[in-house]
Amino acid sequence: MPSLRKFGRAIALPALTLILLLAFACGTPAEPIPVPAEPTAAPEPTAMPSATEAMAAAAPAAMATVAEAEVAPPMSEYWNPPTDYYGDPVYGGTLRINYEDPLEHANAWGAFSGVTVRYRTPTHNNLVETDPYDDGKIIPDLAAGWTNHDDGQGLTLYFHDGITWHNGDAFTCEDARFTLETMVTGNGITASEMRGKLGFLDIGNSKCVDDLTLELRFVEPSATALLAFTDRAGLMFNKAWFEAGGEEAMFQDVSVGTGPFRWEEGQSVGVDEQNFVKNDDYFKDGLPYVDRVVVFGILDESIQQSVMLAHQTDWHWVRNFGQYDAYVEHPQISTVIRATRGHHSLWLNARNAPFDNVRVRQAIMMGIDRDTGISILQAGHGSAGFLMAPGSPWSLDESQGCAVPGWCAPADGDWDSRRAEAKAMLEAEGFDFDKTYKFTVEADAQVQARATFFQEQLRLLGVQTDFDLVETVAYRKQTSEGSWGDILPRNDTMPSDDPALGMGHYFRCASPNNHWTPGLDCDERAEALLDQASTTVDQAQRKAISDELQLYAMEQYWKFPLYWEQEAVAFWPEVRGYFHHPQPSSSFLRWEHLWIDPAHADDSDKAGQTSGVPGGI
Repeated sequence: MPSLRKFGRAIALPALTLILLLAFACGTPAEPIPVPAEPTAAPEPTAMPSATEAMAAAAPAAMATVAEAEVAPPMSEYWNPPTDYYGDPVYGGTLRINYEDPLEHANAWGAFSGVTVRYRTPTHNNLVETDPYDDGKIIPDLAAGWTNHDDGQGLTLYFHDGITWHNGDAFTCEDARFTLETMVTGNGITASEMRGKLGFLDIGNSKCVDDLTLELRFVEPSATALLAFTDRAGLMFNKAWFEAGGEEAMFQDVSVGTGPFRWEEGQSVGVDEQNFVKNDDYFKDGLPYVDRVVVFGILDESIQQSVMLAHQTDWHWVRNFGQYDAYVEHPQISTVIRATRGHHSLWLNARNAPFDNVRVRQAIMMGIDRDTGISILQAGHGSAGFLMAPGSPWSLDESQGCAVPGWCAPADGDWDSRRAEAKAMLEAEGFDFDKTYKFTVEADAQVQARATFFQEQLRLLGVQTDFDLVETVAYRKQTSEGSWGDILPRNDTMPSDDPALGMGHYFRCASPNNHWTPGLDCDERAEALLDQASTTVDQAQRKAISDELQLYAMEQYWKFPLYWEQEAVAFWPEVRGYFHHPQPSSSFLRWEHLWIDPAHADDSDKAGQTSGVPGGI
C-alpha cells in the first residue's frame, strides 16, 4: 500500500462550522441534474479548438488567424477524454470537491498556497496549460498558439479572439503582459510566487504587438519558458481589477476571471463552502461539462472521510491511511494512486551559527535515520530519494547520491557508529551541546508529528531543541523572508519535474520558497547551474547539469528530504473523465474536463480497485 500525504491541523474548527459540517455529513445526496442536449455542430475550425469533436466545431472563426503560428495543435492532438474507460461526455450536474484546509484567502500571486489554487484555478487561466490527459504535454489555454523567435530568445503568443472577463470586460494582451510584469518585479504583492520561475523573461523588452499578440523576449535562450507558464501560480489576472483593488482584491475578490467557472455572487472569501457556476461565455466552446463546482474546506480528517462515505462529496484527495483503506474497500468509490512530488524536508538556517558551518549541517543530516522515519511516519511506504523525485528522469543514480556522506543509511546498518561519527564531527567544530536550538514548526498536527521525529533523532546526537509553534499566516511570512529559527521541518512539493523549475523553486535566490539564502548573498554556483539548466535545450546536457546541481546542493546540506511520498485520489462512479496526475495542484484542477454521468451512479464494481484508472499506476 502506498504512503499518502496527511496534513491534519492542530487547530479547532469553529463550533458553527463543525456543526454545519456534521449536519452536512448526515444529509442525503443531491438529486441528479438533467443533462442538456449536445451543442449543434458547425464547420470544423482551422485552428486549435477546445473540447470534443462536436464542441470543436463551434470555435470562433476568428481563430483562423492563429493558423500561421508554428504551434497551434488541432484538438485531436490533445483533447482526448478517456472515453473507452468513462464513456462519452454528458452535460449538467454538480461536482463537489472535498478539500482539506480552511478556504482562508485567494491570493495565488503574492501569498500562494493550496487554498488559493482552489479559488483561482476554476476561475482563471494560464497562458498555456498541461494536457489534462497527458501530463507534461503543453497545450493552448489563453494563447491559442505561439511562434518561437529565430534567435531562440523569445516567443510570440497569439490569444483567442473574444475572451471576456467575468465582469464583461474584454481580455487583452495588456492584461497578460501586466500580469507577467507584476510577477517578475513583485510590485504591489507580498511575495511573488512566480518571480524565481520567470527569471528568463526580459520583461522590459516584451510588448503587446496588438490586443491579441504578446511578444515576449528572454534575457537568454530558455528551455523551460512554456513549462513555467503552466505553473499553478501562473494565472493571468485583470490589470484594471488589480489597479483598482490592489493586493486586497487578490486576497478577497474572486469575481473577475476568464475561467470555465464564475465565483457565485453573494459569497465571501473565508467561508469553508465556495460555489462556482458554469461560465456560459467561456472562450472554449462546449466547456465546461458540469453546471456547478462546490469546494468544501474541511479541516478535520474524520469529517472529510465521513462526508465522502456519505456521498456528500464526489472527489477527494486522500489524506491518510484510514481514508485510503475505507475508500479502497468501498464498492463504488474509485481509488487511484500515483507517485507524487510531495516530500517532508529539513532545512537548517545558515544565518544562525553554528548552522552556517557546512560540517555542522553535514553531521546533523548524517544522524537522521530516514528508514526509521519512513517506517514510523509512513508505515514503511515511502522512498528516501534525493533532491528530485524518485522515478523522475532527473533523479540521481543511487550510487551517485549515496556517495555524498549522510544521504543513505550505513551499509552495515550500524546507526550507533554513524551517530558516534556525526557527534565527533560536531565536537570537532565546537558545537555547543548545552544550547537549546529552536525548531520553527507550523501549527499543523502532521508537521508537528514529523518535527517530533526529527527532534528525537537530534536528541540521539545530543542536540537539544525546542518547538516554536507558529500559526499558518505568520509561518508563511517567516519562511518567505528567512526570519525563522534554527531548524525548519516542512511539507514541500516539487512544483515541476524539471531541474530548472523544480530545484529553482527552492534554490533560486529570488524565489520566496528559497529558505537557504534570504538575508545572505546569493549562491553564485547554484545560480549559474540553474541558469544553465534553464537555457540548455539538449536533454543529455541538461541531465548532466541537473546531476551537478543536485550533488552540489546535497554537499551543502541545504535541504534534506526525510522521504518522498505517493498520493491517492478517490471519487464516486458518476464522476467521469478524470486522469490522474503526479500531484493534485495543477491547471487540470480547473475542472473543465470532468463530467457527471448519473447513469453510473449505481455502479458498484470498485471494491479493492487501486489501479487501472487512467493516469494511475
